[in-house]
Amino acid sequence: MSSHVFISPGDPAGIGPEITLKSLKNLNETHKFVIAGDIQYFENLSASLKLGFKFIPYGGSKTTSSSKLIEVINIPLQENPVLGSSSVNNAKYILEVLSTCAEHCMDNTKNILVTGPINKETISASGTDFTGHTEFLAEHAKIVSPLMLMANEKIKIGLATTHVPIKKVSESITEDLIYNKLKVLCLGLKRLLKKENLKICVLGLNPHAGEGGYIGTEESTTIIKGIKKFDQREVTVDGPISADTAFSEKNLSHYDAFLAMFHDQGMIPAKILGFGQTLNITFGLPYLRISVDHGTALDIANDMNADFSSMKLALETALASLDEKK
Repeated sequence: MSSHVFISPGDPAGIGPEITLKSLKNLNETHKFVIAGDIQYFENLSASLKLGFKFIPYGGSKTTSSSKLIEVINIPLQENPVLGSSSVNNAKYILEVLSTCAEHCMDNTKNILVTGPINKETISASGTDFTGHTEFLAEHAKIVSPLMLMANEKIKIGLATTHVPIKKVSESITEDLIYNKLKVLCLGLKRLLKKENLKICVLGLNPHAGEGGYIGTEESTTIIKGIKKFDQREVTVDGPISADTAFSEKNLSHYDAFLAMFHDQGMIPAKILGFGQTLNITFGLPYLRISVDHGTALDIANDMNADFSSMKLALETALASLDEKK
């Protein structure tokens, strides 16, 4: 069975479909990519962008091999999208596209999933409990402890908690959580970096990592215990250290990765150090999932002039990883 990169472009009212097609235009070996979504919509979008793609149903017979030929798992839209205006009426479509791609990756774990941005508010408004791709795909795969990793050339940083309100972060951080996230992070990094002797830096939750308990006790009551429980010979884990001094040039060059305690603690340094060149990678799934480092950008979607560098990087990385899995 040949392996493919399956693409879930995201919200059709956002920039996801646009940056997907623009990226494919700039890549070779398009026969290794499969897009899920409304085939007529992709044809219209390709024409508007003057890309000249020809779309054919996935699994059908190919009469020719061409970089202009793209296979599509046809899933009809619920309503025609208006660029810049995400519609709850297409929430079911968005999730069906994502689920279909995930199913293909579960059926053959050598397949790779690349996802475009989704509007969480739109999905939630439809009555579906949706906090993000990472959580949705983990539930779909029946995985208890996935890990979101933001990765670029300067930094790789995993998130102990993801889309959790700040007031609930403290109660979410447990000894077992830290242990499990470190386990998933290191296993994923060994595969990604092809390296055994890893150096990991764990961030504290509180200012100054709790200042010895004066500004908070999570570091001593949970985080450090999770680190000690993890304790592996081939991995050096330091911390918890204060997040405000963690990302010095010395630390960035010394550590293979960091583990942040909450969403913005990890996202901010990753995006400052490599916005547009950062990948969102999910560790812990049976297959590799890669995504862009930005949202739907509804405010500029109608301009049809979106920067597609992050999606292009995601697809290039997926293609390289696909070749390695042969």
